[in-house]
Amino acid sequence: MRRLPLILTAGALAAGTLLAPAAQAATTATAAAAAQQASQARWFTIWDGGGNTRGIDTGAIRNRAKVLQIVTQCWNGGDGTAATATLYKWGSSTFGKGGGWMKMKRDRGYCLGGKMYTRVSNAKAGEKWRATVKLGPKSHTVRVWVQNYG
Repeated sequence: MRRLPLILTAGALAAGTLLAPAAQAATTATAAAAAQQASQARWFTIWDGGGNTRGIDTGAIRNRAKVLQIVTQCWNGGDGTAATATLYKWGSSTFGKGGGWMKMKRDRGYCLGGKMYTRVSNAKAGEKWRATVKLGPKSHTVRVWVQNYG
């Protein structure tokens, strides 16, 4: 058997052409795991906003997955301000001429700096939804995300 120069062998290993069978199997398994992880469901943001305000309305948003949620984070400075997050779905024409917004989920919590979640798990992809967050009794800094899981 002919001996190859050390430089050639090291270069071939770096290029991945002379891998041992065990190393080739490990590389293939790592690539398969990365591809599977990329295809798994995850949360993605479809609307993001905020500021110093008493209320935020996203307007009509097209849902892209089965699970829809509002993530609300607000700070009150110790004056007892609360946030009310509401999810509305666009209804058919039985709710008036041309349709209307139906209240689907409402949650309320105090603005203590933590995140509050308002989630609907029976949304259909392609439906029109709307999210509102109202602060009371005073305006404060609020940040809102509307997210889908899928």
